[in-house]
Amino acid sequence: MGITNTRLKLDKAAIEEAIEALKDENECLRIEVDYLKKLKAFVQKEMELQNKRKQK
Repeated sequence: MGITNTRLKLDKAAIEEAIEALKDENECLRIEVDYLKKLKAFVQKEMELQNKRKQK
């Protein structure tokens, strides 16, 4: 029973470590998505300004 209990504790620790790593990765991806949304909005505004300049 001791070996099984130790193995379960190791598995639980590995799972918890993996969960924390995934949380960190998720946060990084959220930051990246936010940046890309802002970049997209900026590019769209720039394109609109260029189109207005061409029409003049």
